[in-house]
Amino acid sequence: MDDKIDKAVSVIHSIKRWMSFIVLILMMIIVMIAIVELGIILYLDIFDPTDDVIFLEIDELFKIFGFFFIILIGFELVETVEMYFKENVIHAEVVLLVAVIAVSRKVILLDLEKYDPVATIGLGMIIFALGGCYYLIKKSFRLKKE
Repeated sequence: MDDKIDKAVSVIHSIKRWMSFIVLILMMIIVMIAIVELGIILYLDIFDPTDDVIFLEIDELFKIFGFFFIILIGFELVETVEMYFKENVIHAEVVLLVAVIAVSRKVILLDLEKYDPVATIGLGMIIFALGGCYYLIKKSFRLKKE
């Protein structure tokens, strides 16, 4: 009976590694497409024939920065899947870093006029909680090294 269970666990582990590999490849494709799209958007915004000025307007900059942060989130997600694929462990530090980048993107693109003050306070609390978690994880790594 134990032999059958070991074989089943081994098969499940192999399937899980293949699925992780497929997710890693798909994430890389998505990030590459996003980079190409960012390049196209930047090119079209800079060389727009309807604008007389070569500089970007503020709404165009916000769109480009938002896209840039989405690509950074994609990089971190690829790294998370890659670490899981190599070590079969999800690192809390990397997951928190993805969350910090996602919240940072939200804060940078935040239009305060559209949100009520309670939502803004909630976002601030999320920022402090993520920062505190990241600090504690980094501190625990330093204590382990000593």
